[in-house]
Formats: sequence, structure tokens, C-alpha cells
Amino acid sequence: MRHLAPAVIQPHRTTRAPISHVCTTCLRRLLLALVALIPMGSAQAGALGQGDWLLRGLVLGSHATQVQSTISTIGGEVEIASHVQPGADLSYFLSERWALQFTGGISRTHYRVRDSLIGDFDVGRVDSYSATLSLQYHFSPWGALTPYLGAGLYHARERRVEPATGIPDFSVEPVTGPLLVVGADYHVSGDWFVSASLHYLKVPTYRFEGDGFSSELQANIWTLGAGLGYRF
Repeated sequence: MRHLAPAVIQPHRTTRAPISHVCTTCLRRLLLALVALIPMGSAQAGALGQGDWLLRGLVLGSHATQVQSTISTIGGEVEIASHVQPGADLSYFLSERWALQFTGGISRTHYRVRDSLIGDFDVGRVDSYSATLSLQYHFSPWGALTPYLGAGLYHARERRVEPATGIPDFSVEPVTGPLLVVGADYHVSGDWFVSASLHYLKVPTYRFEGDGFSSELQANIWTLGAGLGYRF
């Protein structure tokens, strides 16, 4: 990403990438397989109540939409690659209806530039520490199924940057934004649950800074998860 001319900020462009059908199909098949593997339990035995903790291990598929970016010097648009990775979350039930959910871990994101003055190329990979906190309302169980809605905040901070070949080192500033979540827990046996959720993250504008260039980026991130939960 070499310096060609004085920095010029290009007009915002919006990239609308198609939803990743592969991620969605794989996660749906995983959820059905987990349900089939564990014996069914009763709705009464599986009711979650005040003081319960629910630990979920999940497979997460993330996809960026409505990506808007500006790149100094060379123009073009930034693309965020869809990806699948393992994850976990922990919920504490304040009552039968209300729960706090915590998540934390390391997220990995690949970036690419297209339609620039020097063509299309990979930018590199950014590993980030990320954490979320949301307040959730759990509806009355439909048999063994308990759906819920929630809202909260997330925060991400750079852990490590691995520039692609030929790309100078760069940094990414921290970002904090709102999130919405819809999900459901299905009691299957004893303290075991099958869980699925969809998170929506509104990512505000954040900056990349490097030698001779800078970029601004904002996007909507959708994360679909499916896996097993254990109550304790």
C-alpha cells in the first residue's frame, strides 16, 4: 500500500455483501445434530430460575453487511471477510425472566481492499480482544423451548495485527457499540440445553493507521451461533 499522491479521502461507498448461506446451513445442521444426540427432558425440569448460571459453548458464524469505508491516497473499498470460529457465553439469571449475559474472547478478522488505484489486495488479519454485556428477557417456555430478546454493549481492542505480504504495519483503534440479540434455549436432558442465537452489532466508525495511509470503516456485523449449554 505505497504512497502515490497526497492523501485524498474518497466519498463513502456502501458494499452490500450477500448473506453467507454456507455458514447458516452449517450452523443449522449442527443444531439439529445436537438435538438428536441428547435425550429429551421435560419442560418443568428444564426451567431456568433465579440464581442459575448457564454456560454455552458455541460455533459462531459472522458476516459483515453495509460496509462503508474511506481510504486515503489510493481510494477503493475495504471488505471484511465472513468467518466461523468457536465461542462461549455465560448467563446469570436475575429471575425467571431476566438474565445478564457475558461474552469474552479473541476475535479474528481478515480485511481486503478492492477497486483501489493499485488494484485489489489483502490488507491482513487483526486479532482483537472482545467482550459483550447484555440484559435479556426470557419469555414463558413453549414446552422445552425458551426464547429470549436482549440488548447491550460490546467492546473490541486490538491484540495483534498481521499485515499481508507487502503491506506496512498498521494499527486499529478500539471500538465500542450497541448490540441486539435474539435466541432460544431448548432443554434436552438434566442440566443440558441446546442453544441458538443471532447477534447484531452496529459498528461505529473506527480508523486504521499506517505508514503513508489511513482508512475509516463502519459496518453492521451479524453473528449466528449454535451449540450446547450447561446449567449450574
